[in-house]
Amino acid sequence: MLLQKLEAVFFDENEHLVEVLDKRAGVWDGEKERGYGILVISHNGLRFGIPLRSHIKHKACFITNGTKGLDYSKSILLVKDEYISARPFTIPSDEYVRIKDRTLHISTQFEKYVDRYVIGVTKDDQNILRPYRFSTLQNYHAELGI
Repeated sequence: MLLQKLEAVFFDENEHLVEVLDKRAGVWDGEKERGYGILVISHNGLRFGIPLRSHIKHKACFITNGTKGLDYSKSILLVKDEYISARPFTIPSDEYVRIKDRTLHISTQFEKYVDRYVIGVTKDDQNILRPYRFSTLQNYHAELGI
């Protein structure tokens, strides 16, 4: 399990993304002061960062405490090592232990989330795609092979 901080260079090099981690008035706000903690995970040869977020109000996530957790819908593709900080991202120990103990479960859930999106796009199935309206996966069709 690799819980790291997302580097600012990611924001600088990815201003073109359609759906992003944070928006203010419909525009990407890459000025997050404390940075993002991400769980680095691989799926089908791609490396993703699943961000830790607060106030999650949907089911595409892994809850660590209350409404805080890993938000699958805002996962990002990490195509460069420079996007991942060498410094670990610190969170309360109870949340860290919950993530560490459930890493396999999180990985399986995330893989199903991505695979279902690919099926939805491939079949143009709006019923499948409805929960993905604000998903960052729509930025990565070429990488996902769709």
